Amino acid sequence: MIFGPDFPFRKEIRQLLKAGFECTDLGNSKFILGIEITVTNNSITLSQRAYINKFLDKFGMSNCKPVETSLEPNLNLHKGEPEDQIEKPTEYQFIMGSLMYASIATRPDITYAVTALSQYSSCPTEDQLRAAKRTLRYLNGTKDWNLFYPKGNTRTLDGFSDSSYASDLDDRKSFSGYVFRLGKSAISWRSRKQKSVAVSTTEAEYMALSLAARQLVWICNALHELQQQYRYFIHADNTSSIELCPNPLIYDRSKHIDVHYHYTREQLEAGTFEILYVHTEDNVVDIMTKGLPKPPHQKLSKLIRCGK
Repeated sequence: MIFGPDFPFRKEIRQLLKAGFECTDLGNSKFILGIEITVTNNSITLSQRAYINKFLDKFGMSNCKPVETSLEPNLNLHKGEPEDQIEKPTEYQFIMGSLMYASIATRPDITYAVTALSQYSSCPTEDQLRAAKRTLRYLNGTKDWNLFYPKGNTRTLDGFSDSSYASDLDDRKSFSGYVFRLGKSAISWRSRKQKSVAVSTTEAEYMALSLAARQLVWICNALHELQQQYRYFIHADNTSSIELCPNPLIYDRSKHIDVHYHYTREQLEAGTFEILYVHTEDNVVDIMTKGLPKPPHQKLSKLIRCGK
């Protein structure tokens, strides 16, 4: 695929490629790697309706009853024992693989569900399979959802950081999440279980900020190579972790935190970005750290997909 704002430049690139390689010009991109691309004069839309329909049919879920959230709120799952393992664990593993690609490509609203459920792939139980099939049922009702990128000249990159606290019932580790938006359009998102146990919500949120800061620096470098100038912000909803970033004197709350998590403070002092407070209800990345009830799940899903 060739991306560029100038048609003569793109045409020249195609001619150079054809001169050096045997290739076929398929025209404007409409479908690639399971992603449907719709381009208009004012926007670009990415969807995976056909891909979702394909794997729903593969798992016998094409006619399943839709649900309105990807996971049950406050779902309590535990690591399975060998005697509790389902008869065909590969079924669960295939489901998770299919869901994982959807979450990476166009469906950030299922990213937490995929992260939380994937850790049980080695020994899945009936409860975990039921939870995975609920995510399939959710996709069956939302397969027309897409990512919307309107034309515009925004010059801000907004990152949103959040974490759960001790939400994994087996090891009491927390989940970190981030979402980055250019203007109102999501371009990067992630949900990940933290590598160490946080002893407070402040520490869990501080560790999540470090994950977001590292991704922001990577995006910043990519945009710099494209000769694009932006203002960079990270939004968080925990005031204690925000205060901890610029203030190295808050020693009692940070002396036990691993050194590499102080990366956020280093980048903040360098002026790479600013940290701003955002109310939890408007923190779009809340959907990346826990299963939410229907109203906040739908609200944040819409904010991520189309910024409205």
